[in-house]
Amino acid sequence: MNDDELSHFLRTHATRHPASERLHAAVRTQTALQSAAKPTPAPRRWHWSALFGTGGLVLGACLGVVLTLAVQTWRASPQGLADELVAGHVRALQVGPLFEVASSDRHTVKPWFQGRLDYAPPVLGDLPGGFTLLGGRVQAMQGRPTAVLAYQVRLHKIDLFVWPADRGAAPERLQRRGFNVVHWSDGAMQFWAVSDVDGAELERFGSAWRAATP
Repeated sequence: MNDDELSHFLRTHATRHPASERLHAAVRTQTALQSAAKPTPAPRRWHWSALFGTGGLVLGACLGVVLTLAVQTWRASPQGLADELVAGHVRALQVGPLFEVASSDRHTVKPWFQGRLDYAPPVLGDLPGGFTLLGGRVQAMQGRPTAVLAYQVRLHKIDLFVWPADRGAAPERLQRRGFNVVHWSDGAMQFWAVSDVDGAELERFGSAWRAATP
């Protein structure tokens, strides 16, 4: 008699009796114990280390490249900055103020910047060639407060924007919308002079500033 025949014989001729409640309880207990003994999968937890795995390193590298390119593009393209500086100069001429502290004395203008900036801009008084210091102001450029020194030569106004630099740069002259822009850096500060004065004369202003710098 094979297995199939034996199964058929038992189903047909075997006597069946309902299981007792005690047996049902024993089965339930064993089932519960076996279920409790089975290992349950631990919930998946995210860690910062997972973000900086292979994919995270690739993402970080991409972000680094983007930031580097942005900085390099900014440094390599001063025309965009020159446009913003010219706009700031025109705004000061049209609606003011051209200066918030009025003085040709550097010892009056320089201390005025204390507490208004997170750096100490150099300030020079009147310069050779007829460049007269009118005063200074703080103007928001690129989202941060920036020192601006206002000078005058004859009837022309010159704005000198000054903020920290991370490297030196030789003088360079640009022209934007009829205004001349001369910028340079001494390695500690960078300087951007903006005016409608003749470009050669604005370059002489820059030369006079550099010559008078201690």
